[in-house]
Amino acid sequence: MKKKTLGLVLAAVLTAGSLFGCGGDGGSKGTTGTEGGSGQAASGDKIELRMAQASAADGAIGQSMEEFAKLVNEKSGGRIEITVFHNGQLGTERDNVEACQLGNLDIAVVNNSVLANFIPWFSAFDLPYVIENTDHADKVFLGEIGDDMLKAMDDVGIKGLSVWESGFRNLTNSVREVNSLADVSGLRIRVMENAVHQALWGALGADAVPMNWSDAYTAMQQGAIDGQENPTTVIDKNNVVEVNKNLAVTEHVYSTVSIIMAPSVWNSLSADDQKILTDAMAEIEVSERELSRTMDTEAVSTLESQGMKVTRPDKDEFIEATKTVRDEYGKDYADVLDRVAAAK
Repeated sequence: MKKKTLGLVLAAVLTAGSLFGCGGDGGSKGTTGTEGGSGQAASGDKIELRMAQASAADGAIGQSMEEFAKLVNEKSGGRIEITVFHNGQLGTERDNVEACQLGNLDIAVVNNSVLANFIPWFSAFDLPYVIENTDHADKVFLGEIGDDMLKAMDDVGIKGLSVWESGFRNLTNSVREVNSLADVSGLRIRVMENAVHQALWGALGADAVPMNWSDAYTAMQQGAIDGQENPTTVIDKNNVVEVNKNLAVTEHVYSTVSIIMAPSVWNSLSADDQKILTDAMAEIEVSERELSRTMDTEAVSTLESQGMKVTRPDKDEFIEATKTVRDEYGKDYADVLDRVAAAK
């Protein structure tokens, strides 16, 4: 499968055929009406699916989930209905991965840093400053490497549908402006439950505090932690400005999310209905990136207007300080990192 880059017209994307291979068996099936003799739902059956994420509804990912649900419904003539759940309503990201493995959740949007707990080589993308810009990101995640990521999910009992953009991650805190590496020292920063992210912030002199995102706002509000790091749109849409007044544009990691599905539910669909989902996903994975980048630019202006001080420290200091992290954690993923570097 050859995915389309942002430089291709959308019409070309819409002509793409069935983009992804089938996953392995899982648990229970989605609500698909009367099943055919082969164990698949007939193309005319009503299908109701649930799709969940841990973050806010009005970010680029949340809006694109809603657009995906709408597009699938249109392409299926109203037969396939996807109900979307935001803000961790159906559990944490790890909960959602495990629910898809068991067939208890149909579709989930999960940060690839969480998936690295299931597929270790995904940790290569958590290494600081390995993705240089959005053009580089598209070549990696919309190309052969992205294809291999989706195929790898089959081996851990989930069906990979697509890789979307979350964006370059930046630092916020409630203590002080960050104008240089020295200003990071001693800050207590919420990070994902991911060893590479913890090592990254340790190398920068911060105290990394692993924590579910759903708990981070309260922890910042109560002063248990000083700050967090996320793409700027996530910072904006989750009201971080209410508890942190300093934003440093560090762009230390390019963050992605994967759209995953319960293999048992995927395999219960007819070939025609599988194609409806993959065709819709091929369109949305392009528009989601466009929306993400527009919203990221707008978010900086919005945060400044709400009283957040935005600084842009010299990234060379941060790149040099995190070299030990790339060397230590990257040695197990040298082949992947070579491919990422070659995609520039």
